[in-house]
Amino acid sequence: MKTPLTNAILKKLLPALLALAILAAAVPGLAGEAEAPGEELLKNGDFSGPLNWQLYTESGGSAALSVADGELRVDVSDVGRVAHAIQPYYDGFRLSQGVVYRIGYDVRSSAPRQLYVRIQLNGGDYRAYYEELIDVTPELRHHEAEFTMEEPSDPTPRLCVNMGLAGEGAESLGAHQVYFDNFSLTVVDADAAVAEAADADATGIRVNQLGWRPDAVKRAVFADVATESDAFRVVDAVTGEAVFEGALAAAWDNPWAGETNRVADFSALVQPGVYRVESAEGVQSPAFAIGEDVYAELFRAAARMLYLQRCGVALDADFAGAYAHPACHAAMATVYGTDEKIDVGGGWHDAGDYGRYVVSGAKAAADMMLAAEALGTLTDDVGIPESGDGLDDLLQEAKVELDWMLKMQASDGGVYHKVTCRNFPAFVAPQEETDELVVCPVSNTATADFAAVMAMASRLYAADWPEDAARYLAAAERAWAYLEDHEGAPGFANPPDVVTGEYGDGHDGDERFWAAAELHRATGGAAYREAALALIATEATERALGWQNVGAYGVLAVLADDSLAGDDALRAAARTALETAVRDARAMIDANPYGADRAESYEWGSNMGVAGTGALLALAADLLGDEALRRDAQQPLDYLLGRNATGYCFVTGTGTKCPEHPHHRPSTAAGAAMPGMLVGGPDNALEDTYARSVLAGNPPAKCYADSDQTYSTNEVCVYWNSPLVLLLAAMA
Repeated sequence: MKTPLTNAILKKLLPALLALAILAAAVPGLAGEAEAPGEELLKNGDFSGPLNWQLYTESGGSAALSVADGELRVDVSDVGRVAHAIQPYYDGFRLSQGVVYRIGYDVRSSAPRQLYVRIQLNGGDYRAYYEELIDVTPELRHHEAEFTMEEPSDPTPRLCVNMGLAGEGAESLGAHQVYFDNFSLTVVDADAAVAEAADADATGIRVNQLGWRPDAVKRAVFADVATESDAFRVVDAVTGEAVFEGALAAAWDNPWAGETNRVADFSALVQPGVYRVESAEGVQSPAFAIGEDVYAELFRAAARMLYLQRCGVALDADFAGAYAHPACHAAMATVYGTDEKIDVGGGWHDAGDYGRYVVSGAKAAADMMLAAEALGTLTDDVGIPESGDGLDDLLQEAKVELDWMLKMQASDGGVYHKVTCRNFPAFVAPQEETDELVVCPVSNTATADFAAVMAMASRLYAADWPEDAARYLAAAERAWAYLEDHEGAPGFANPPDVVTGEYGDGHDGDERFWAAAELHRATGGAAYREAALALIATEATERALGWQNVGAYGVLAVLADDSLAGDDALRAAARTALETAVRDARAMIDANPYGADRAESYEWGSNMGVAGTGALLALAADLLGDEALRRDAQQPLDYLLGRNATGYCFVTGTGTKCPEHPHHRPSTAAGAAMPGMLVGGPDNALEDTYARSVLAGNPPAKCYADSDQTYSTNEVCVYWNSPLVLLLAAMA
């Protein structure tokens, strides 16, 4: 694992730290529950009970799934354009490395044909652990085969049948029916089962794995297994010499993590160095640093991630390394429902897929601009091609998205919601997604977000890019005019044949409030102030800096608007809203041993929410004149960097224990996790097959897994990285 801790002391001690980390990670673990020969892994294989198979279709495939006379029946209407265009599938079993399995089933078809029976990885590149192309005729035949699971154990594989455009002659097949019965998957031999590795976080002492600035509040959290003593100490990571001794706080019941916690506070330790927290029994935490520049590399890596997500241009190996690629997604895109083709090249790939979305992209661009504003100094060393040119890297990176968003504005001022292909791609490199690009219809939320960030950009780019700043403002005002003419328009929903990310939002009041606030700050127009004042009471109630609830961005814009008098009604309402948000966030952070503003509920992208809360606290320090808020922001940052119930530092390539298998196509294509990416984190709604299979029963704070199959906990997004950049900038 990489440990990019950054101060001079760390650089000198890195070889020793790496050796310690490798030693800790090498402790062998125990295998899971043994599998017995003859054990049946499938339920209701004779289809005499409830149907537990499902049907996936895409690329023109059309079929229906049913049970008829004790057989699984697939009525095929159109085989589509790819082998998996029709795919009946079964989830809910496990394969263990080294174990021999036997699969058997009966099959017939009203029309002779070929099809693929597969047991595959249920995500990533969907590679097959077992695959067989079989011939099927109207005569019922039994098929049987044995295979050994050669790859690492998989708790959530998929048994499926690819029966779209599969095998010879499939293109000439008309409507037909395929029948299956007596599906069985049994264990033949488990003697060679491979033991699974132990959890690197087995000590249960959770710390910020990068560390702290000398003047920061510094806390570790001990989980149940960590100690039976009241005492703890901090030791030099190499010599083992104790440099601080203290007493643990009283036991703290934490039902949302399923633990009893005790907090170790060593804020009084300010001497730069590399340390570990140690229990009285000698159990140690991961290493961390104390130093002024301890977050410097993290800041650059988190910001540089957005460069690595650039679309429509070639990424040079000198800057992108293993993630370099030629220009991608450069073809003209079709406006949905028309024959019109438009150029929408550029911007950022949104997440683990290659779609580009205005609502999420606007949030990310806003965070980057706010970060540049919060720092107040030139950032010109992020490590992107523009670095060293005397212009701010954060603003130049945001400009990549802003200039793409201009292409998404229609002639009437409305803004198209997104551009993607109709389906998510396989886990391929960016340039290998070559399906038709589709520009989806205009939405009010996209248009209002667009107006807000373009108005913001018109201020921030005026000095170095005056012509672009003027274009941004004109585009923002056209978007606002569209909103005035389309009040009450329905929220965006995916067209019927588009299944990529929807970013649906049926309420646009908070987006309108943000747009009005930013347009007033940019222009001083009285109409914008009146619009913001009319909306603030209902639209500034959420403290989140998210993509769906953006009212807090409007609050920040109002409070930073120097043209508003201190007693202005709009300004007073914004101050009240921010004070309420800060009070609520502090209360939740203080109630959680790990310092996150979460309790029983961890949503999809919860790490974005935690980072956003930290950023809001840090930004509020100046707006409310309360410097203690900047210190409070340390707690959410500590949570993200390892002081949490999972023990993961949630940023790839960072810390002792970090995600290595994010749901991110460029990482899978390159064979290694792109560094500097903040993953989504715990999501106790269990919103994908892997999460439901592996994390069911976990307490909310531990509903996370490091697998590319769990997109609801381990995907990455530009708009999850951007609040981390903003948090680090605002804390500085």
